[in-house]
Amino acid sequence: MYYFGYCTWLDDAELRRFMPNATLVTKAKAPNHRLTFHAAGDRADRGWCHFNNSCKDAWGNDALGMVFEHDGIHFNDEYDDFERCTVTVLGEDGRTYDCWTYRLITPDIPMRPPHYYWDHIPTGLRAHGFPEPYIRSVIDTFEAAAECPDADRPNPSKIPGKSAATR
Repeated sequence: MYYFGYCTWLDDAELRRFMPNATLVTKAKAPNHRLTFHAAGDRADRGWCHFNNSCKDAWGNDALGMVFEHDGIHFNDEYDDFERCTVTVLGEDGRTYDCWTYRLITPDIPMRPPHYYWDHIPTGLRAHGFPEPYIRSVIDTFEAAAECPDADRPNPSKIPGKSAATR
């Protein structure tokens, strides 16, 4: 089973907290998708990554990420405010991959995530050697979003939980 990581799980340390045995397959792109940051529904306590294929500027853009192979058990993992979706991505190896990933169920206003969460994103993008113009576009999207009300709060848990309060 393939998972498309496009956000915090690009940072290997963060991915391993949730999918310790995942195997990297290839870099990939999801056409007509864009990484954006939003509050979840009417909650205005923080922003999250969103795998956006419906915003006006997703068309013609690519969300870049990594394809990981993993144990099927992880497909059953549920997280507050997120749903699983399927996407076909184009691998840097020339193959297509039918993957799944997470996206917000109800993205609301553009909002930045807290620093502990955000830091995984540029770290992961750079570690995997993504193009600097793409990294800059992600940073620009982050900076254009409303500030997180408690940006400096610590990660609430070293052990990942299913509820938003523990992630």
